[in-house]
Amino acid sequence: MLNDQDKKFYAHLSRMQRLYARSLAKRLASHGVKPGYIDILDRLWQRDNVTQKALHSTLDIEQATLSNTLKRMERDNILSRVRNPQDRRMTYIVLTEHGRGLHKVVNASLDDVQATATTGLTVNDRRYFYRILRQMTEHLEADLDETALILVDEVQE
Repeated sequence: MLNDQDKKFYAHLSRMQRLYARSLAKRLASHGVKPGYIDILDRLWQRDNVTQKALHSTLDIEQATLSNTLKRMERDNILSRVRNPQDRRMTYIVLTEHGRGLHKVVNASLDDVQATATTGLTVNDRRYFYRILRQMTEHLEADLDETALILVDEVQE
């Protein structure tokens, strides 16, 4: 059975994620970048001129979420969609000059938020935290592959 501190873990983790995203959004707002764009931008900086299907295969988000985010990024002049002249059914996602130019701004913002969040922590503290976070992530990924079974008669007190 979990104690009260363990039950608060979700609340603490959720609050930290929201604060991290808000701090990042504050730094990126003047550049027209939303935190939800970052994973997509990161993949496109590595390799753009890809189909939406190929891009989706590299991300851990729902297809509908990707589609809506790409529309917003296109509206914000971060990327464009280009039809293949040989096969008009195929559309490629390509970064605009503005989108390519955001690389340094986004990385600097990420570095700044991370520095703020880890202020006062030693190098060993950070390494330990990242190791624990990686392990917990691996456990949750493995859990998704297993069938979850919670017996109601064991949950009720």
